[in-house]
Amino acid sequence: MKMQWLVAEQLPGQARESFPEMDPVLLQLLWNRGVRTQEAVDVYLGPDWSRDAFAPDLFLRMKDAVARVFTSLEKGEVITVHGDYDADGVCGSAVLLSTLRDICRALGFEEKKMTSYIPHREKEGYGMSCETIEHLNEHEQTKLVITVDCGISNKPAIDRGHELGIDTIVCDHHTMPSQLPQTAILIHPLVPGETYPNKQLCGTGVAFKLASALIEESKTRGASFPDGYEKWLLDLVAIATVTDVMPLTGENRVLEKFGLLVLNKTKRKGLVKLLEVAGSTLGELDTVSIGFQIGPRLNAAGRMTHASAALELLLEEDDLRATQLAMQLHETNITRQKASQQMYLEAKAQLGDVTGQKLLVAVQEGWGAGLVGLVAGKLLNEFHVPVLVVGREGERFVGSGRSIDGFDVTAALRAASEHLDKFGGHPQACGFSTTGEERFIKAVEVMKAFASQNIDDALLSPSLKIDAQIQLEDITWELYDNIQQLRPFGTGNPSPLFMSRHLNVVAFSAVGKDGSHLKLRVQSAGGKIVDAIGFRFGEWISRLSLGCQIDLVYEIDVNEWNGHRELQIKIVELVCS
Repeated sequence: MKMQWLVAEQLPGQARESFPEMDPVLLQLLWNRGVRTQEAVDVYLGPDWSRDAFAPDLFLRMKDAVARVFTSLEKGEVITVHGDYDADGVCGSAVLLSTLRDICRALGFEEKKMTSYIPHREKEGYGMSCETIEHLNEHEQTKLVITVDCGISNKPAIDRGHELGIDTIVCDHHTMPSQLPQTAILIHPLVPGETYPNKQLCGTGVAFKLASALIEESKTRGASFPDGYEKWLLDLVAIATVTDVMPLTGENRVLEKFGLLVLNKTKRKGLVKLLEVAGSTLGELDTVSIGFQIGPRLNAAGRMTHASAALELLLEEDDLRATQLAMQLHETNITRQKASQQMYLEAKAQLGDVTGQKLLVAVQEGWGAGLVGLVAGKLLNEFHVPVLVVGREGERFVGSGRSIDGFDVTAALRAASEHLDKFGGHPQACGFSTTGEERFIKAVEVMKAFASQNIDDALLSPSLKIDAQIQLEDITWELYDNIQQLRPFGTGNPSPLFMSRHLNVVAFSAVGKDGSHLKLRVQSAGGKIVDAIGFRFGEWISRLSLGCQIDLVYEIDVNEWNGHRELQIKIVELVCS
């Protein structure tokens, strides 16, 4: 599908006059990201922990939550951390469990009273159920549940726990349901009336705020934690912020920046071993490493088997066991890759011609609930139309959705809520389940009608947002270094994209084991020559010729080999001029 190239409006002259000492291209990049005052520039280019991270007690009920945890610790009650089965829920569970473990060791409380529970994705589904509460009451004698990355939509289970004498603290960030669990202590940035400034924390970020408050309280009770001890938890916050696709702006940018510093010297034996099997190197990890190496392996457990393996890895303190768990997750991820690719091919064949459709739905018996979201994401990238991929097991349907910018897929689920058993998620990613073929068919009808009424045709035209049109002569080490000041890159702060037109091709070749990549040398009208690499652009080899002219959209990158470093451009889009 052809991309529409949208080049950002050129920086106003008045803005350039306000920052005469700043490189114009860097200023353009900041302007595109809404950074337009001296104060905003200072924060963006130099995130400061003490200035830019918010205090945990800005959550209205944080003090209540801390008090309730310490009451349980003092009474020797069983505390169960109930997480979700994705990387955000697993990382957040590890944050709280490791914090509670350390507090118990520091203050002499019973460490064995700390337990965890993560539901099975396919057998139990998302969130906390009444059945789980009954189990915790009967088999664990739990008196306090702390949810992570779930809970806000689980009023029946929380109310049942209250009846059984089980209190609940909810650490969540998902969309508000129609009825809130009023019997719980809610630590959630989106709760009506909540004053915490950052409304876009991931679940682990919320859990981190509770953990930080617990650590501070433990110091007042005699624990000898050094100042800044809670920052060692930021490696997990960094992982979850990226894997849950949270915007890297505001406080999240600060959490990610410092989280990457911690991740690159993490003390978690399980993470170190996982990085070894993934071929990653401590000291070189960035958001791309999280998105393509760490995140998929942590998520693989919940998608294919059970997320408890990932949680155990993050908490493991024994080298041998950590190695075993890392290898297990690595192998599970390989299996996941093969299974999701097969499911993707089946779903794509089922959809056929999608012309004119505004909501795509693929459903098949036997598709695993752990993979439907991945397949929906791949189909969304290919067709740029909201997608629901649904696995069927008899009369039970479990699906996941992914959506384009501008269309809240959870609104479609709400429209069909009477035909669904459970649903939830974010505007661009959701999950749902229902029972009975007739109910499922009706739900799809309602959601397709909703999409048809609420998606303007213009939203279905994919576009590529380009930061600036520049000349090859502008590509310098100074510009590269300026771009690095904008890191970490990710959602809300993408790696800058540039465009150059009418470039002459002076050399080209297919590279890679199967020739799937394209290596180019391009020359500007002014005579400057720059190397370019296009991953998965190998098909262009038959369409190019020496001397032909092309337009490129690209990132500015560095090619390193044998100790040498050379600037190059990484092709994102290519068209013949």
